Amino acid sequence: MSRRARKKILMWIAFLIAAGTLFFYLTQRQSQGSSGIYSEKQVETAEIAAELNFGSYSGEDWEGWLSENSGAYLTKTGLRSLLEKLGLSEYIQMPQGVGMRVGRAQWNEVYGQILDYLDMEAQVERGTFLVLDTMEGKEQNVLITNRGDYDTRLPLTYFEKWAAYEVYETEGACLGIVSVSGGEETIPNVYLKEAEEDGIEFLYGGASYRKELTAEVSDVAPGVCDIILKEREIVALRLKQEAITGGLLSYDEETIEIEAYGKISHTGDIPVYQTYGEVTEKSLSDVILGNMEVEYITGDGEVCAVLIRQPASIENIRVLLLAEGEKFRQEVFLKSDAEMQLTCGDRKETISPGTVINAADYEETPADGKAGPKTLVLSRGENEGVIYICSADGTPVSAGYAGTMEVRRRAEGYTLVNELPLEQYLAAVVPSEMPSSYAPEALKAQAVCARSYAYIQLLRADLAKYGAHIDDSTSYQVYNKTGATEESRAAVYDTAGQVLTYGGEIIEAYYFSTSMGYTDTAQIWNVDDDGAYGYLKAACLNAEACEGDLSVEEDFRAYIGSPAEGYDSDIKYYRWFAAADYRDKTETLNRILAERHAVSPQNICYYKKDGKTEAESPEKLGKLTGLAARERSASGCILTLQLDYENGMVLVKTEYNIRMLLGALVEKIVYADASESADITLLPSAFCAVTPQEDGTLLLQGGGYGHGLGMSQNAANGMAKAGMTYDAILQYFYNDVAIENLSSTESK
Repeated sequence: MSRRARKKILMWIAFLIAAGTLFFYLTQRQSQGSSGIYSEKQVETAEIAAELNFGSYSGEDWEGWLSENSGAYLTKTGLRSLLEKLGLSEYIQMPQGVGMRVGRAQWNEVYGQILDYLDMEAQVERGTFLVLDTMEGKEQNVLITNRGDYDTRLPLTYFEKWAAYEVYETEGACLGIVSVSGGEETIPNVYLKEAEEDGIEFLYGGASYRKELTAEVSDVAPGVCDIILKEREIVALRLKQEAITGGLLSYDEETIEIEAYGKISHTGDIPVYQTYGEVTEKSLSDVILGNMEVEYITGDGEVCAVLIRQPASIENIRVLLLAEGEKFRQEVFLKSDAEMQLTCGDRKETISPGTVINAADYEETPADGKAGPKTLVLSRGENEGVIYICSADGTPVSAGYAGTMEVRRRAEGYTLVNELPLEQYLAAVVPSEMPSSYAPEALKAQAVCARSYAYIQLLRADLAKYGAHIDDSTSYQVYNKTGATEESRAAVYDTAGQVLTYGGEIIEAYYFSTSMGYTDTAQIWNVDDDGAYGYLKAACLNAEACEGDLSVEEDFRAYIGSPAEGYDSDIKYYRWFAAADYRDKTETLNRILAERHAVSPQNICYYKKDGKTEAESPEKLGKLTGLAARERSASGCILTLQLDYENGMVLVKTEYNIRMLLGALVEKIVYADASESADITLLPSAFCAVTPQEDGTLLLQGGGYGHGLGMSQNAANGMAKAGMTYDAILQYFYNDVAIENLSSTESK
């Protein structure tokens, strides 16, 4: 290490120790004699304090300097003292011609040298932005600019609306002002709502703005444009007229895929504007994949804005087909029992029935290489055939899929997406989630729940980067593991378009396999807003009168240990017990706790021995010594599981976390029909009693299978057998819901 490098390191350490206190005291003195007005002739000490705030600082070395330099503005004496405190006086020369107060240009020269010596990680940069608006905050103010929002500790009186500034910035914060910029600045991709002789109105960054015009702007119609300003005045409006129209198929951080066009790169944070009805700004997630014709405004070969010209017409759903739970496949072979049309970029072929398609034969990469390989699309046209996933020799390895199949090549492997009409999708969901042998009214109830749930997922499109709304697993709804049947088609047809609504909004209609006599509320998920799940109610499914509140441990034990008759009490999962052993499982449980804590830290809480002081992790708490249900819901579900350690404890919330932890301890589970299983990782439900045994093991005595929210599928079948109609079944399980037609809800 050179002598100069060692000096820089030592100076950096000294700076870290000293600058924190400088920052604190200077900001405290911000209002003491401060004008709060930007000036080229002088620099306020408050601004200097903000500009030195680019690291983690501590120390109390600045009291003396502040007592000597207590004024609002940086002086020649103060600057010399500052350089001495930073240990830079022998490396940075005082600027020439400094009077009593240091001018902005002189300070910029010195500050640049300070950064050269001390900002070794180049945290502070110079940038330019145009101020559109400002917001006052408690600790920091916010500048709304054409380059995004910036936090700042500077007074908002430093900034004028529509003015451009060259600034010192770091990680989304404006530290100080270099100068007022006299150059042109662009507000890109705004939506111009109206342009008149006296001014314009436009949307940008989620807000609406008006700006006067001093020069005549002619022939400017509403649309996407760039606004060019110089010295606070609009000098040009550049309307963007190049456009592509088509359905949105997928999008990620770099590209957007358009139906019948392919992938095209985009500018990053793409603005989306709704132009029908009230013109408003939306987000890309508001564009429903595959169900909405939209217009894409382009420039320089990129999508720079999206226009929603009309409401969505929900017809199709796009399903990511998993391979043994994984999104990516290393190979894809497809065939059909009817003639198919294949497209891949400019390549178009007619595929004969039974022909095996190997996706690897169609990996055509565009010449520019920007968008990656083209999407392979296999469609049925007007015929009624189905597509099979198969092996290389043509042996089917899946049920037949209706609709269209899309294959995309990514670095991790192939993804496979099945697009088909929503009602056809539901016909293959219902038998995959509920046996077709169940009573017709139960199948209808399942169809309405599945349609409601699917619609919500259509709006969210969590898997948009894969070109899908949902996948085919239990993470959403199981699809096509059992093909559509005559019974499932009838249930879907008889309830066509029907969804459940609560307060006028379609609900996420949760359902599960089997109850233990009760269902529960969203309390078991420890949600922040119970009101959002007001349609989930605690329902009693027993033939006799409800037992009442099961939140008391003794009452729950008495209930779960006694026989009961209910709508799903003939199902083996209605009651079960399991042998569990936590001894020598400390490491296993700690690993699960760490994984779940990373997902939702509010639901996995570590405490030291006093039960109040938080701990960093369970590894330092010693060995696991026991566990017990600490809190229950009125329906009997464990709300909080307490794990006791030698030197502390861990509190676990949410039914899924509790089932995962207890499931890891189970050696064998016995169901109500005396059948057994030794191969479980997730406890059937969190409606269970945890009882220590004399030999140190645990007895888990519980009932039900699934999360316990919404409709019990097996209870629904029991109700249907008892003569209840599907609408009565749904009203029984969900609170204050209505059954409405999907078309009527979309028109609201």
